[in-house]
Amino acid sequence: MKYILLDFDGVLTSDDYTRRSVLEHRQANLFGVDFFDPTCIEALRYIIEKTGASVIISSSWRDLGMDRLGKVWIHNSLPGELAGTIPEWILVTRDAIQKWIDSHPEDNYVIVDDADLRLQNQVRTNPDTGLTATEAEMAIRILNS
Repeated sequence: MKYILLDFDGVLTSDDYTRRSVLEHRQANLFGVDFFDPTCIEALRYIIEKTGASVIISSSWRDLGMDRLGKVWIHNSLPGELAGTIPEWILVTRDAIQKWIDSHPEDNYVIVDDADLRLQNQVRTNPDTGLTATEAEMAIRILNS
């Protein structure tokens, strides 16, 4: 199996898009606006199309639980199969990801995160831009190797 261990903030969001969205929606006085950057979503979709990978949420959003994450996934038309989360009960993301990796020794994975986790198979994004086409290509190479 192939998996994308996916962070949200700084990966599916970008600071540039969020700033623009906040300004636009503040003027309209709207609340509950989703700030997922469409360019980042398309980069994720591209990884999934090229690899067939499923998604494991490594973001702090994992604390929402699978039911609520599933609703977020559907509401935002996010691509691919949401297959689970890293352990919720381990507070440090790096440790939780390592625990997931250790329990899936036969699986191929890529970690997509804006934090430097110092783990193998990580593609690090810039929070200003979120996931880009260049980083998507790097993730595809890791998953298809």
